[in-house]
Formats: sequence, structure tokens, C-alpha cells
Amino acid sequence: MTQFNPVDHPHRRYNPLTGQWILVSPHRAKRPWQGAQETPAKQVLPAHDPDCFLCAGNVRVTGDKNPDYTGDLRFH
Repeated sequence: MTQFNPVDHPHRRYNPLTGQWILVSPHRAKRPWQGAQETPAKQVLPAHDPDCFLCAGNVRVTGDKNPDYTGDLRFH
């Protein structure tokens, strides 16, 4: 049987100043999780945004129409 090593495992210690037992977690990754588990909201994005001045086929502020590019494009 192996001995308990407080450096490797979360454990409780008595705090004589407050009279309470406290949880000591030497390694952050081993701390017990007590928070909420929330699933992220699913974002529905449009395939084409008619108000985006960088999207293909839209008109820019200057009046120029963006080309119907299909690949990567670098703006100068």
C-alpha cells in the first residue's frame, strides 16, 4: 500500500484561526470543479451579408463593386 502524499492530491486541512476545514489543491488541474457547465449558444451566420463592404459582389463606400472572388484575397 502506498502512503498518501499531500503534495500530489487535493486534501482538507483544519484552519485553527477560523475553525473551518479548507480544501487544499496543490495542482490546479486536479481541483474539483464546482462551477456551472453551460453549452455555448449556436450562432446562425448568413451565407452572404449584403451589408458587408468586404463581401464578394457588394458595393463599397466608394461605389466600386467587389469582384466575385472565390479564393483568398489580400486587400491593399
